[in-house]
Amino acid sequence: MMRHKVASLQQHRNALYLSIFGIYLASVTLQTTTFNDMIPHRVGVLVELATLAALLGLVVCLDALTLTQIIGEVSLLVLVTVVTLTSGAHYLMPTVMLVIGARHVSFRQIIQVYLGVVGTILLVALVAAEAGLIKNITFTTADGLRQSFGVVYTTDFAAHIFYLCAAYLYLLARRFRPVALLPVIIGLGIIYQFTKTMTDVIALVALVGVYLLYIYRRQLRWLRPMLRYSFLMLPIASGAIIGLSNVFNYQDRLLVMLNNALSTRLALGNNALLAYGVKLFGQAPIPINGWGGDRADSFTNGVGTATYFFIDSSFLNMLISYGLLLTLVLIIGITWFLYQRTRQHDYLLPVIFAAIAISSMFDQHFLEVTYNVFILMLFADLPNYRTAVGPEFERPVVIQRGASY
Repeated sequence: MMRHKVASLQQHRNALYLSIFGIYLASVTLQTTTFNDMIPHRVGVLVELATLAALLGLVVCLDALTLTQIIGEVSLLVLVTVVTLTSGAHYLMPTVMLVIGARHVSFRQIIQVYLGVVGTILLVALVAAEAGLIKNITFTTADGLRQSFGVVYTTDFAAHIFYLCAAYLYLLARRFRPVALLPVIIGLGIIYQFTKTMTDVIALVALVGVYLLYIYRRQLRWLRPMLRYSFLMLPIASGAIIGLSNVFNYQDRLLVMLNNALSTRLALGNNALLAYGVKLFGQAPIPINGWGGDRADSFTNGVGTATYFFIDSSFLNMLISYGLLLTLVLIIGITWFLYQRTRQHDYLLPVIFAAIAISSMFDQHFLEVTYNVFILMLFADLPNYRTAVGPEFERPVVIQRGASY
């Protein structure tokens, strides 16, 4: 009887978490669309405060934590609070509370809520933008016409597509069929044709590549070491973009070529490092001038006078804006978590995170749950299975242990 009551309480606790997550996710996703013009700013603030209060109450009242877990979670909250007060990045608090609150919640259900909420909002925004009900921000570049389809920036629309595809492929891994790649290919075509966001094209191609390597690992024996060491991609990618930005100079022809290929991201990162440096707990909000969104026409028509400055890389932005300590905690902590997954022979999350790491080298959305829902994996209840990668090919690909997803 007692066991039944505990299971029932946990079920209600998880349902409450998913409801809180869905409401917050809807709020922050709407803010990435031009529906945002119709919604008062205070509504988003109230949803954020209510989310924090609800998650804090859920964790304090319903979670039975060990002393070690309490010390760890309180330490993380203190660090994030200090960084939030220093940098003004208020979204960090609900993000870390969503991570902590996801304890024992099915990660598959989290992904399903994410796909349902974000996918629906983006589809409605696209239809509304095409119907003229909201803004469909477009501007012309040397590559052609770029459209945002109801999202505030073309790059943000492309990032949404990338992360939706990652979530979709994660859910399909157990029963994958080649035809399931069709929506991803369509998404890739939309990004390439209508947003001209080549970094997201590269990231999505990388996602499909590593995912297929995971699916066909038996046939591609010589590539299996890439699966085993995929957990290292996060420190490799972050170290590469930070290191290249740090050493960039216009006298090095190779670096200049790479900088041009990356839309001057290395030069902008180098300017940011020189101008603001790296602090332990981050620093006051850094002024940026982006030329996308509503401001695109004025700048592309030569009317604007501000100098373009934007830190696109998530890793550089974390290091400069949120400080060295939080950046190290995140990179080392997530890498250790992914390493533990590989030790349990679960390579699906590490390979998907490898593509996310590549995307985050050039994209600023790594810590935003409306894009990267995979950061909630850290405390969530993950699928209880193992993936055979060794030479024992007479065994099934997936070895089920206990309850399924």
